[in-house]
Amino acid sequence: MRSPSAPLAIALAAVASLCAGEARSQPAPPADAPPAAPAEARSQLAPPADAPPAAAPADAPAGIEVTVEGTRAPAGSVSLSRRDIRELPGGLGDPYRAIEVQPGVTTIASGMPYYYIRGAPPGNIGYFFNGIQVPLLFHVGAGPSVIPASMVQRLEMHLGPYPADIGRLAGAAIEAESAPPSDVWRGEGSLRFVDLGGVVEGPMDEDTHVLVGGHYAAGAALASALVPSVDVGYADYQVRMTHRLGPEERFTVLAFGAYDYLARIEESDESDESDESDEEPGAEARNVLLDSDFHRVDLRYDRDDAASGARVRAALTLGLDQSRGVGVERARAWKLNARVSLARPVLGGRALVRAGVDAAVDRYDVTPRPAAADEAPAGADGEPAGGDGAPDDAPAEGTAQLDESFPELFRSRLDLALGAWADALIVLDERSTITPGVRVDHYTSLGRTAVAVDPRIVGRFGIGEHVRLVPAFGLASQLPGLAPLPALQIGGIPGGLQRSLQSSFGVEASAGPANFSATVFRQVTLGLSDPIGTGRGTTLSTERFLTRSLGDTYGLELGARGALRRDMFFLASYTLSRSTRTREQRTIPSAYDRTHVAHVALLYDLGKGWRAGIRHVFYTGFPADEITPGRPAREHPDRIQPFYRLDMRLSKRWALGARSYLGLVVDLQNATLTKEVFDVSCDDRGCTPQTIGPVTLPGLAIEGGF
Repeated sequence: MRSPSAPLAIALAAVASLCAGEARSQPAPPADAPPAAPAEARSQLAPPADAPPAAAPADAPAGIEVTVEGTRAPAGSVSLSRRDIRELPGGLGDPYRAIEVQPGVTTIASGMPYYYIRGAPPGNIGYFFNGIQVPLLFHVGAGPSVIPASMVQRLEMHLGPYPADIGRLAGAAIEAESAPPSDVWRGEGSLRFVDLGGVVEGPMDEDTHVLVGGHYAAGAALASALVPSVDVGYADYQVRMTHRLGPEERFTVLAFGAYDYLARIEESDESDESDESDEEPGAEARNVLLDSDFHRVDLRYDRDDAASGARVRAALTLGLDQSRGVGVERARAWKLNARVSLARPVLGGRALVRAGVDAAVDRYDVTPRPAAADEAPAGADGEPAGGDGAPDDAPAEGTAQLDESFPELFRSRLDLALGAWADALIVLDERSTITPGVRVDHYTSLGRTAVAVDPRIVGRFGIGEHVRLVPAFGLASQLPGLAPLPALQIGGIPGGLQRSLQSSFGVEASAGPANFSATVFRQVTLGLSDPIGTGRGTTLSTERFLTRSLGDTYGLELGARGALRRDMFFLASYTLSRSTRTREQRTIPSAYDRTHVAHVALLYDLGKGWRAGIRHVFYTGFPADEITPGRPAREHPDRIQPFYRLDMRLSKRWALGARSYLGLVVDLQNATLTKEVFDVSCDDRGCTPQTIGPVTLPGLAIEGGF
């Protein structure tokens, strides 16, 4: 019997068919200041990145650079700059896809940017841009990120625990920081097989800078013509205006949004005489898998006091999320978020104290999908009357179950969340810091309330000049989650909050131009909400989405990156982990538990503007098991076969002037044409793997800029 998956997994399967920084200036320290603080502390005392800066150098062809950034991610987090990963093979020119190669990250399927991070499901992963949470970071399928790479200066991945100003998540947080406005007019653009996009920005006067950008899936019609069973489309936009109110004050307006559409198209059977509908033979039946959009408008005020080193930020964000056709006729969420924060050095510069408050008001308007007039009634055994449970009926049955369960899960309502947080980055000496913090949140939904108190503490202790120890411990809480779908948040806090205990101990070491890391971690989540990872099954009922479990993930993460020589850069990561779900006194592996995950990449500068790269991806199989009536999950199931793929990238850039260039990029993901097992179907005789592919994502892009 074929197993229907959760909406996210269904969408990924359909897409598979389609696809067959710079140092910051610092204020002068006081006379009695202690030795220079670690880069981590200096970065948090620096002015915001979106303050109008000096002109950035032209992105002309050059050798591969290994640089020491003037900023460093908080202890226990990973920081990636656009320069570090834009040449990554298989990344399709999108820096956000570099998340996949980091230790602790497991993809749902090869090439699909939906992740389990240290066992936390996609619904527990938060995406932020300039402190603004967005429901989706990527467009459907092989689409780019909803924020263009040229707007991003740095990407930080907080594996947990994360900084106290980020909250209401029981998993990991991906936080992007915008690049500073340019003081000269500049632009970047790209033309790919499936889409085109670009960004233009520059100064209107000495105090005002503007930016306009976007993407559009212009090639979606051609892609749908090549694969008639799939219809796909996406678009996004970005607008930013930064105005300097005075020497220490700035006002920023940022608006951005994105739209995604994915549907499976089936022609009605001309020989089906039992069809009594008015639909003509050969007409298209459209099964919408994703039809959503989101929009954000952020108003932000920043003030930096040069005398005291204090920084004040106040922001108000208006948002709209919408989903259509997936379990409901329409779900709409109007969002209002306000936040205020203060950061101030104390103890003669030996500590940075930060504190803030925030409030989120979400108004949900959900319209259930009307039942089909010709819907067959259910028989006594729960099967549709007259049906025999044939595999071809499973997708339709799953859709009907979504139509029944989603109106119960997602109801029209008004949700409120209030939060307050504080932390202190304490400089112990020139190589060591410790950061204690706490966050408190109060939730209200459908008359139910919940309170979360989440303490955390992270340290970075230098042992000599080249070795650092990084212990981390914290609690994190979140509302019941689902897949990352706009406007679809479970209401009423059924089952209470998810509460995650996050702990890790890492070692960082540097040897010349190379950096190495090793981390052991354990993440235990009480009341985990993970409908697609708790077990594969044939039901999409309300019970499945509300089922809670004890999630437990532990393992070892290894990472290395650096220069082998001036023209060769390497990157490697390896994760050894075990992820389980415990419910009703039974412990089973997560449906996406993969024991071994490894990435190795080499980047070459061939000279004369040519660059090349190669990456190898390997991971072992997930449990070959499925929960069906009368067939409980097994504690030690067999595993599907391992998966590997080889990605290749070749690029050439021509300098047309001092600041202008034209480039050609060929990027091929899964050059080995390896097929992948995406799901399994089980019955009394055993489990049968369902193979897709080979999913190969070829990328051919023409890039230009000035």
